[in-house]
Amino acid sequence: MRKALILAFALAGCGSAAGNGSRAGQAAGPDARPRPPAQTWTLTGLYEAPGARPSQVCIVEEGARARFGLVTWQSRGPGCSGAGAAVRRGDVLTLTMDGDSPCAIVAQVRGRAVTFPAALPRGCAYYCAPGAPLAGLALTKTGGRREDALRARDLVGDPLCG
Repeated sequence: MRKALILAFALAGCGSAAGNGSRAGQAAGPDARPRPPAQTWTLTGLYEAPGARPSQVCIVEEGARARFGLVTWQSRGPGCSGAGAAVRRGDVLTLTMDGDSPCAIVAQVRGRAVTFPAALPRGCAYYCAPGAPLAGLALTKTGGRREDALRARDLVGDPLCG
């Protein structure tokens, strides 16, 4: 009985140490705190797909226009990259690449999720490494501010939207 009581006090002491100013069990800085979901009323922000190197789409609205940058990764390295104009009408997001090959991706938007179609126009392959998938890409808006969009990096580490 006495050993059980000592053990109970010892365990209670461990729990109270974290609550009385000790750093044990606390988050290690402001970035460790959970963030609220990103706003969805504008296109501006950072959209990501999970991975060792996350695929990213950044969108920055400038007045009535919106520009995007896109970079995807696959297990063996770079996947796809490009940039252009972004237009949203309801739950449809159209990303039109600037470049030498015509490519307009008509994606679906639902809340914070953006999903590319299962099939893309033939010209979109121009923006991808051989065998790199772009069709069916699913991204989640992880940040809804211009600053979040500016965190995205291209294939060589330069700002994707900037």
